[in-house]
Amino acid sequence: MKKPSICILWLVLLISQLVTAQQNGRMIFLVRHAEKASSAEDAPLSAAGEQRAQCLAKMLKDANIKQIYVTDVKRTQQTAAPLAKLLNITPTNTPAQDTATLLRNLFYGGTGNALVVGHSNTVPFLIGRLKAGTIPAIADNEYDFMFVTTVTEGVGTPVATLHYCAANPAAAPGGMKPPTKKNALAKKP
Repeated sequence: MKKPSICILWLVLLISQLVTAQQNGRMIFLVRHAEKASSAEDAPLSAAGEQRAQCLAKMLKDANIKQIYVTDVKRTQQTAAPLAKLLNITPTNTPAQDTATLLRNLFYGGTGNALVVGHSNTVPFLIGRLKAGTIPAIADNEYDFMFVTTVTEGVGTPVATLHYCAANPAAAPGGMKPPTKKNALAKKP
């Protein structure tokens, strides 16, 4: 009779710990900067990159983002700018080489969720340091990956990999355009 009671008690304690940990965690959204206009060292965003940055802002406007982290180059700052303006947040500028400061901010730097706009080489590195797993290298022509982890007590949950904001909506898989009011209400043959 005591054995089932003890098991149930341990189960209740474990569940309460998990719920508490989840409530104290913060979601970290990591993206590579959007498309750049040229291969210059500090190139600004291209028109497609500006479109992606606007789309990112629309996607994350209700995600309880409280901090935004960018590097010291234009393309990361411009990728984050629409969301920062929408949420009235001043992004924290951390040089790409100073990952120690960025990681400290992500682990201990506040409450609420955070967006990190990095580079093809820094995003995979940061995910590893957040103890959220590993991801394949990001190719030079890949700008649509979003990685999401929840950091709790210095450890990230396994990273979720998403694709976001196609630069050309008509180029979506299968050549399908995203639904609009007009085509979403159209009757199918």
